[in-house]
Formats: sequence, structure tokens, C-alpha cells
Amino acid sequence: MVDGQRNLRAILGRISKRESLAGVDLRNLYLSCMDFSGLDLRQANFEGCRLSFGIMDGSDLTNANLRNSYLTNVSFKGTNLTGAVFYDSVVVGADFSGAKGLSLEAQTYLKSKGATGL
Repeated sequence: MVDGQRNLRAILGRISKRESLAGVDLRNLYLSCMDFSGLDLRQANFEGCRLSFGIMDGSDLTNANLRNSYLTNVSFKGTNLTGAVFYDSVVVGADFSGAKGLSLEAQTYLKSKGATGL
């Protein structure tokens, strides 16, 4: 962020270069089909994002905000989800196989919304 504004070109460049995005503000963006695998996304704000068919495999989403986001068919295989928030998110078909750090409450919620691999 520069002067409180999101620099989307810089963010996309960091994704392309596989650089850390810890704390990044991605609220309300359309990022479907993006590959975030293996990235540091700790405390990232994905609230309201459309991430359908994306790949988050092996990334670190510790304390990330995924409230009210569209996560249909997203792959979260082997992802660290400690403290991640999913309330009001659409997760039908999302695959959480091998994901770490989800509380029992979060797992129950995600299963009830159509997530798999839990």
C-alpha cells in the first residue's frame, strides 16, 4: 500500500514473483483462478473477494480474513489456516485436505457449507 491506497499492479507483481503478501488488503477484488500456492498470506484481508477455482495449496493464511468471500472450488490443500476467519463465505467444493490449524468450530462450519477434505 502506498499512501493508504492499494497498488494492484504491485500486488500482482508480488504474486507473480512469489513474494510475501503478509498483511495485504485484497478486499472485494475478483481474483478467481489465481495461484496463491506457497505464499505468505498471514493476516491478509480477503473479505468480499471472489477467489473461485483458485489455488492456495501450502500457503500460510494464519489469521487471514476470508469473511463473506466466494471460495467455491478453491484448493486449500496443506494450507496453514490457524485463526483464519470464514464466516459468511461460500465454500461449496473447496478442498481442505491436509489443511492445518482449523478449529473444530471452523471445520464444522465449513463442512455445513459444502467444503470437502475435512
